Amino acid sequence: MFAPLRFLTQQAAERPDAPALIGVDTRWSFAELDRAVAAVAGRLRDLGVVPRQLVATDLKPADDWIVTLALLRIATRTVSLTGTGSAVSMIPDVLLSRPGSRVVHAATVITVDGLWIEQVIAVADETQGVPIVLYPRADSICRVILTSGTTGNPRAAELSVRAVEHRLKHLPDYWTDARPEVNLMSLSTTGGFHTALAALQHGTPYITVDPADARFARATAGVSVQVLCGSPVQIGQTLRLLRERDHSLPDLREVRTAGGAATPTLLETIASQLAVPVRGVYGSTEGGGVATRMLHSGGDPADVGTAISGIDLEIVDEHGATLPPGEEGDIRYRGQGLASGYAGDDSDGSFRAGWFSPGDQGHLTSEGALVLHGRTAEIVNVGGVKVDPAAVDAAVDGFPGVIDAGTFLIEQVPGVPELGLAIVAEASCDLRALDRLLRQRLPGKHPTVFGQVSVIPRNRMGKVERTRLTAEFRRRLGLD
Repeated sequence: MFAPLRFLTQQAAERPDAPALIGVDTRWSFAELDRAVAAVAGRLRDLGVVPRQLVATDLKPADDWIVTLALLRIATRTVSLTGTGSAVSMIPDVLLSRPGSRVVHAATVITVDGLWIEQVIAVADETQGVPIVLYPRADSICRVILTSGTTGNPRAAELSVRAVEHRLKHLPDYWTDARPEVNLMSLSTTGGFHTALAALQHGTPYITVDPADARFARATAGVSVQVLCGSPVQIGQTLRLLRERDHSLPDLREVRTAGGAATPTLLETIASQLAVPVRGVYGSTEGGGVATRMLHSGGDPADVGTAISGIDLEIVDEHGATLPPGEEGDIRYRGQGLASGYAGDDSDGSFRAGWFSPGDQGHLTSEGALVLHGRTAEIVNVGGVKVDPAAVDAAVDGFPGVIDAGTFLIEQVPGVPELGLAIVAEASCDLRALDRLLRQRLPGKHPTVFGQVSVIPRNRMGKVERTRLTAEFRRRLGLD
């Protein structure tokens, strides 16, 4: 039996009344969740959903988890589209969508919401439960996760049964353990999906309530939330909203962050507001966790730590030859939790001979720590000077009055690229002083186009969508 379903069955038998799923105004025990999953699986089979189909979900978080487990129970390939916006590169066989929403086209569309699930459970015949359908092989694809990074080029990473079970086995080493946690990442991300799976394994509740929601305290009553997880942007936004709403997490023991570098300002804020340690995880949808370390204010944000057990990590040159410690090159890694590849074309050759190349550059220290130098796809050439936009973003961190910022590339004169900086700022922010500061910090690599925006466009992992900023400022400047 597929490990997540085995865990659910075991928890329902051994801890039937323990909380398994907590959402806004809803709470399911393990026994209730097990029954709901079986009932929904039966109804979906009656509606024509069959094994090996690609089934997409666009549902509210708690509903999405129940339906996803039901789809795994009948051995489909699942993909969550919640929060992915328009970055969808596939046409599913079946779409399970909330009322009034249809994010992609599909041959079969089934409308699902909480009431639908309740009605399915109410009429289900427990004496005729739908048997669990086994995936035929360990390399069968069970989960597809969309990933586009910051390039706007959507990809669909395919995870096999073997890869998911391997990741589950090693999650306590770097990602999630038996402590109750709130993960701000949605089920459509690898971090959110594996946190939900681990909750089944450890018998802890999967909590889908955002701490910024005024109902958070009531929804999690009786649950000692000990870990807060999310991207640096998600953590920062949550801390600000917790202050505004006068919420607290009295039992919190750790903050865990992934999907980008935690800035010194964020680390200082966590230290002063929460007074808990911070763990940083470097990885990808395609490879899972790769390296980890505890983060401290004043440390090098580019140092992402040493490789996680079971991960082979290398720095190679343009010919694929391994480079010694200290030399910069392309990062690649491999492990049993690696995705099988992309659905469709992999024209970039990201998967090759068992290795995955994430498009990052860096070097290894003599102690084995990985130090990032930037993303190959994002590094731009400005007047003959190579610039990492993320480094410009980081240079703005902590400037008085700046709430958020994003760097982008723009050509006001064809063939003459310039760096632009979009800023979300308070009225008191002195943009001229910021310009002077960046010219001092980044001589020859400073932005020359500035503008204020209401929000920095980011993907679901909090990474800046720079192509959207370029399009916005081209429109503002009348360049289209």
